[in-house]
Amino acid sequence: MAVRRRWIVAGVAALVACTVLVTAVGVVWWIRPGGMTEEAVRQTVVTTLQAEAAASFYVTGTLDVTATTTVENTKVLFPDLFGFELGTTRARVRLPGRVAYGFDVRALRAEDIRFLEDGAVEIVLPALSVFSVEPRLEAMEVETDVGWARTRAGSGKAVTERAIAFAQEALRRQGERYLEDATQPRLNTGEALEALLRPVLQAAGMPEPRLRFRVGGYVISTPEG
Repeated sequence: MAVRRRWIVAGVAALVACTVLVTAVGVVWWIRPGGMTEEAVRQTVVTTLQAEAAASFYVTGTLDVTATTTVENTKVLFPDLFGFELGTTRARVRLPGRVAYGFDVRALRAEDIRFLEDGAVEIVLPALSVFSVEPRLEAMEVETDVGWARTRAGSGKAVTERAIAFAQEALRRQGERYLEDATQPRLNTGEALEALLRPVLQAAGMPEPRLRFRVGGYVISTPEG
């Protein structure tokens, strides 16, 4: 009977030890170094980005681009009879500008922020997009050639205005194409977010946050990550 009692006691002790071990492992997995839970990290990241974002859009970088457009207009008198040309008015516009890009914070979900097995915090970001386009009109170059029988106040002005409008649209298109393929905007985004989130997470209780960002198929890690 005494032997049986000892086996029962030993079995209960082993069960308690296993329970404690499993609980400890669960706590270590859920509460990372610094004492922050995954939910706390998610809340901190989302709240910080929402506070910093203008109109729900967080700008992470800018791009300087230049667009060049040419518009021509040829006027023909009596085209159905003898087609007498009054000349071609041509406007060439070179317009520099700055494109700001980033991502829509509203598209960032809580489940996009998680702890990795190595202890880093991974954030899967929404796709980058153009936020604004600011043409530098003061640096614009315009060359206008007016047809021999045309007027600068008439066809010259109209063609020039069209060329400027096309150049402004071309600035946005250049920015959008650049964001599709270039690596640098993704690196800039990772650096901007690391600089924003690191001190906030440190203040919240994570001494050495290791951040890892996924942006459009690219992985950007902080120097410590």
